[in-house]
This record gives sequence, C-alpha cells and structure tokens, in this order.
Amino acid sequence: MARTESEILAELVEAMRVRGLASERIMLLAGDDVVEAAHELNAVTLEVDRHATGQIEGDSEQWRERNRAAFRALNAFPEAARKDLGVQGRVTGAGHPTRDLLLLAPLRAGDDSARQD
Repeated sequence: MARTESEILAELVEAMRVRGLASERIMLLAGDDVVEAAHELNAVTLEVDRHATGQIEGDSEQWRERNRAAFRALNAFPEAARKDLGVQGRVTGAGHPTRDLLLLAPLRAGDDSARQD
C-alpha cells in the first residue's frame, strides 16, 4: 500500500530528529575533524530535505548536485571517524571503486525512458 504524502513527511521529520540526536552524541564523543565532518553531512542532507519538501526550489540538476554533495559527505564522515578511532585503512580511495549516486538521468524532450547516471 502506498504511503500518503503526510506519512512520508512524518517519516522525514522523524529521520531529521534522529539525525539531530546522533549529531549531539558525535559532538560529545568525537574529535574536531569528526565533528566538522558531521556538521558538513548535516548541512548538505538538510539541503536535500529542504529541496524534497519544497522549502527551497531547484531543478533536477540542482537536486542531483545536492544529493551528490550529501553522498560525498556521507563518504567523508566515516573516513574522519575511522581516523579518530585509530582504525587502519580507508573506505574510499584507490583501493575502492569510484562510486556515484544512482539517480535518474534528466529526460530529454520526447524521451519517456528514464536512464540511470
């Protein structure tokens, strides 16, 4: 059964609340670089949330760029956390394949097929 817009919005609000609580824990327990990475992650994901809810406007390319920024921040955060914790190795870089978001490509006029980037 499909969810209603109000149900989806309620889930988004709950996810934002949980993200805020997690951020508070990070600020208490992590070093400066991890806190900064968490702030960046929160800032860019908030932009995605605001775009999704219509609080800020943007076209499909802006949507993609906001999501790519969130994806980059989501990758940077565990790198900072691993370093802070003294964990060796990386989750990004030369030893790992380049990753990008799987977002629908823009539709061309008269093209009804949706391609993935």
